[in-house]
Amino acid sequence: MKTKRIVLTGAPATGKTTLSQALEGAGYTVFHEQAREIIQRSLQSGSNILPWEDLMGFTKEVWTLRMQQYEQALLGSINFYDRTVMDSYAYLIKDKVPAYKQWEQDMDEKRFDLVFLLPVWPEIHAQDTERMETLEDCYEVEKFMRMAYEQKGYTLIDVPFGTIEERLAFIERYL
Repeated sequence: MKTKRIVLTGAPATGKTTLSQALEGAGYTVFHEQAREIIQRSLQSGSNILPWEDLMGFTKEVWTLRMQQYEQALLGSINFYDRTVMDSYAYLIKDKVPAYKQWEQDMDEKRFDLVFLLPVWPEIHAQDTERMETLEDCYEVEKFMRMAYEQKGYTLIDVPFGTIEERLAFIERYL
């Protein structure tokens, strides 16, 4: 079997974490989002490595971790990624910050086989200390997620709302 790299993307408030946990529970290799952990660590330590204070510093940390995840793919298997460097790129586009030349090269060379976009789901939106985006912010982020992936030649597959079992079955139909 060919190594497959499959992306779960979308703004906050879409159910990505729940879906990635369900995929892992179904036996798939899943690389989880690390941004929330970086934010928690920064808030606890008083660091300004936060997306709303130091976007480039935050992006550097996230980018490094996401590139490591890409390299850690289980060869000859299906690998799911709860967000990728492309998501970081979307935030840079949103804030009109140019990507480093190396990051552009990373995006061109480290490709993914399928990209599933989970749309903003107003009923599950909630803010907390790490997720500060309003519902309106989430819709804006979604727009930039679509833009970033499409700009780099990806076709996005929209995951419909539904139970976790329905969403999991939807994704498995593409495998």
